[in-house]
Amino acid sequence: MVNEIFPIKDIGYWSEIKLDIIKKYAHAYSTILTQQRGLKPIYIDAFAGTGIHRKKGSGELIPGSPLNAINVDPPFFEYHFVDIDKDKVDFLKNIVLKRVNVNASVYEGDCNDILINDLLPKVRYQDFKRALCFLDPYGLHLDWNVIKKAGEMGTCDIFLNFPILDMNRNVLLCDPDKVAQKEIERMNRFWGDESWKEEIYNTQQGLFGEDQKIKGDILGLIKAFRKRLKEVAGFSEVTEPIPMKNEQGGTLYFLYFASQKRVAAKIARDLFKKYRVAGL
Repeated sequence: MVNEIFPIKDIGYWSEIKLDIIKKYAHAYSTILTQQRGLKPIYIDAFAGTGIHRKKGSGELIPGSPLNAINVDPPFFEYHFVDIDKDKVDFLKNIVLKRVNVNASVYEGDCNDILINDLLPKVRYQDFKRALCFLDPYGLHLDWNVIKKAGEMGTCDIFLNFPILDMNRNVLLCDPDKVAQKEIERMNRFWGDESWKEEIYNTQQGLFGEDQKIKGDILGLIKAFRKRLKEVAGFSEVTEPIPMKNEQGGTLYFLYFASQKRVAAKIARDLFKKYRVAGL
């Protein structure tokens, strides 16, 4: 059994929805691009994991985003899978690199360094390369510079996991003075600067006339990040994100889509709309 060889991650209903959204978009993306002469569609998965998950409750094995991408027809020109965990990388290599006629590479290391220095700079417009990037960090492990680089290249569509659960637990506390400095630094790295503080905390007058910072509505932060993807990272099209939840209805993260193409955003928007209804 696969899960006896390696501890496969259990996933819930909304994670399955996320995987299905990426799979369906990847199929549409590859189909459209391969019909355009000379274009080379590339798939990049920054937190690839083992490539296999286990369904909560039933224990059924479910293909992860790497396997879904490799099974897309027509295939991508190249596949690049990255993870920092050696055991996960070794497991994924056994699955991916045995595929015949699949131009795939698997990397062990920090995806922030690998994407910025090695992968994204090679997705050049003049080389007819275009990339679909899946940025699915487990928490605040993604560097804003990766997002900004993808936007600057002008050749990348991205799906991005905005890890609101990690933020709420460790950074976005009701009393900002209680937030550890290391958590602030993690948030700054993900956001790109400290402007997130202005979006989540409001100033009000205390009992003795002093200014106090209080936590505001989280939806303001969600809207601000969408605006940031447009105005700072440079994506011309950014959809309203879809919330991904746990069994109790609590939001674990928000899934954003960003692109330079209106038609791409329409496809993603239609998928989000469909699965918002399915989730309800």
